[in-house]
Amino acid sequence: MIIEPYMIALENVRLRFDSRGIAGLSGVSLTLKEGTITALMGPNGSGKTTLLKILAGEILPDSGNISKEVDVVFVTSPSVSPDLNVQKYLISRVREDIPEDKAIQLSRDLADIFEFTFQLRQKMGELSAGQKQKVFLAGELIRNPRLILLDEPFTHLDPHTRKDILSALFDYVRKQNLTLLWVTHEMNEAARFSDKIVLLQHGKIEHMGSPEELITKPKNIFVAQFTGFHNFFPVKKDGNKWMTLWGTDSFDFVGGDEAILVVPDTSWEIVSSSPVRFQVEEQFLRDTFWTSKGMFEGKSLTIQTRNRPCSPGEFLSLHPRMKECFLIQL
Repeated sequence: MIIEPYMIALENVRLRFDSRGIAGLSGVSLTLKEGTITALMGPNGSGKTTLLKILAGEILPDSGNISKEVDVVFVTSPSVSPDLNVQKYLISRVREDIPEDKAIQLSRDLADIFEFTFQLRQKMGELSAGQKQKVFLAGELIRNPRLILLDEPFTHLDPHTRKDILSALFDYVRKQNLTLLWVTHEMNEAARFSDKIVLLQHGKIEHMGSPEELITKPKNIFVAQFTGFHNFFPVKKDGNKWMTLWGTDSFDFVGGDEAILVVPDTSWEIVSSSPVRFQVEEQFLRDTFWTSKGMFEGKSLTIQTRNRPCSPGEFLSLHPRMKECFLIQL
């Protein structure tokens, strides 16, 4: 048997919801392997920050086992004198066994990586909230931690700067073979930078796997909705095939005789006649697609097309490209 190295492991960790507003956890088991990046996602109140604080030792769970092989660094916004300059703050974070000249070089290297070299001589009180976030992160990385916890980093940065800083951060983490667990609400960022995504709901793990598994093979309706799918149709089995609004079709095996057909927003074709007569109520551009939202028999539908298909109030006949659709077991 091959035993893979890990940094930290949780087994059946539980925490009751309490009057302080701390989100509970219900039997969470999770292993963080060395050198991996894991994104922690879920709705507000699902337990993401609570899980980070348990890993950091700031909250004790009611029950469960936690195994740690390394010290954990939870990047926060510490209280720092506003008169302390940025470089002195970074040097103060270096381990005591590191020579001063090495500490100065480390501070310059990290400032260059995270693009605040010109702020090294500035006082901490002169920095914007976003700049402080970068400095605090560099102040943790300069200690050469093996496991880093991040709770929605760089929320104060504009999208372009945020993208550049995240790219620099995760490039640094991979080169140093660090392990990182981060909370984010941005699915595109989680999919781009993470090896694994853990999705929480009401303190339970609803899905855990690679970004591809989460996005292309959601295990239930909640996961599908969270990852951005909007169109769901009940279907029933007819022999070896499934009955849909558009006739019978075959899909990968799904247990049971009833399931939900998921139609991706981009998988619709506009046809001359179809059982689905879709009335457009709202349209807007998203990236390079026209997104049209409307109703079909009292049910909300969303489609995306390269060109604007019609005007609000008009009807469209729709047919899905069935090869791009999939089933979710009820």
